Amino acid sequence: MKSTSSSLLATAWCFFFCLSDVFANESTSVETNETSVSQDAELPEMAAISDVQTKKDTFFGFLEPIIEQANLRIQAERAWLKVIETDLRNDRALAAWQHSLLEKLGNDYKVDEPVGSRAYFAELFLRVDVLPASLVLAQAANESAWGTSRFAVDGNNLFGQWCFTKGCGLVPSGRDSDESHEVRVFDSVTESVNSYFRNINTHRQYHSLRTIRSELRYLGQALDSETLAWGLEGYSIRGEHYIRELIAMIRYNRLDEFDQPAFYASRAIEVRRQ
Repeated sequence: MKSTSSSLLATAWCFFFCLSDVFANESTSVETNETSVSQDAELPEMAAISDVQTKKDTFFGFLEPIIEQANLRIQAERAWLKVIETDLRNDRALAAWQHSLLEKLGNDYKVDEPVGSRAYFAELFLRVDVLPASLVLAQAANESAWGTSRFAVDGNNLFGQWCFTKGCGLVPSGRDSDESHEVRVFDSVTESVNSYFRNINTHRQYHSLRTIRSELRYLGQALDSETLAWGLEGYSIRGEHYIRELIAMIRYNRLDEFDQPAFYASRAIEVRRQ
């Protein structure tokens, strides 16, 4: 796979400096818009591809750069958090914009602990971390029938994510009369991928996955998709069968070849002040 050093630098630069400018100007109601060359990329017409291998290559080739972008953003967030945590532990006062951004990240990742506390950072570091591309690709292929499902084609939804406000999405054809959920519609596939990452990194249903990931970090081991998949039992009513299906897809399609470890995977982030 291609090197990501330049992409990481660009992502980190934007996160540190673009957002820094916004918060330094005391703006308190800004929505951060993630930009990339793939932001508005349209899902290929997967149903029109008859050759199985071509369909797989097209699907993975389209989605992998979008997943990479999401992971790079998370790496930049985690690095920034480490800098801020170190400053606070060394009794360095934060600028107003730094405190605002720190609070915003806590809100984005649904952390309820007091802002800046040890518990706050502990919970953020549990949540602000990457997901192996192989796992994301397998779930996207499984949930969207390789990008051919109605929800993928009409709603850019590759992961079957639900919403619960009337009109927020597409009504599943088999929905029971006493149910109200819809399958969420996204403006782009990029938005769908970002929402998936946020879902896995914040929802209580996937706390076990986040715990497994944290334990692997503590042990200095790589984030193995097959191990992390066991934290997704609540993603589908099929439970263990669903997990085994994902693992089989990862193995058969050799999706681990898409995995690119975070830059802090083999060595903890170190903050040095002059």
